[in-house]
Amino acid sequence: MHETDKSTDGFRKKTFTVSSFYESAMRLGRSLPQLAHARRGDRVDDAFAEKIMLSTTAVNECQYCTRFHTSLAREAGIDQATIDQILESDVEAAVDDAERPALLFAQRYAEADGNPGPDARAALREAYDPETAADIRAFVHAIYFGNLLGNTYDAARLTISKRTRATRRRLDWVVDAVDGVLTHLREKCPV
Repeated sequence: MHETDKSTDGFRKKTFTVSSFYESAMRLGRSLPQLAHARRGDRVDDAFAEKIMLSTTAVNECQYCTRFHTSLAREAGIDQATIDQILESDVEAAVDDAERPALLFAQRYAEADGNPGPDARAALREAYDPETAADIRAFVHAIYFGNLLGNTYDAARLTISKRTRATRRRLDWVVDAVDGVLTHLREKCPV
């Protein structure tokens, strides 16, 4: 579904393919009304939402989402030790029993490329009422999309940068070769 770049470029994070981007964008679009509803509701407070965001981001390792949601988590009152535990995927130690199922679902969702499986879905339904579970899924859909979008941007920048450097080296070689030929011709034909 999503691609982990295993090329020699050295970028090893999950990124979008064309088809996975379309699929994820459609899933996000379907979950936007629920996300807006979740943000207005009080079932998932800001601190809990940021823990969910960080838990998903810990798996996907998006540098932009990590910085942004770490900052929002601090603003929501989450201490740095808890943030660090979540970013190290140590959910068991980071949160209490009430929040743990949501964070484990978020991790599983990210690990399984958006398809956490029936057991993870059932665990979420058992732990929360239907509206809260829907809110949690909406947060997870949104951050997962953001994570892969950030990673895809980084992969594209890296690829372009490497190609630019390679092209520059080839161009330098051509310029040096032409300069060498011209120098040689000047020495042979002093016209």
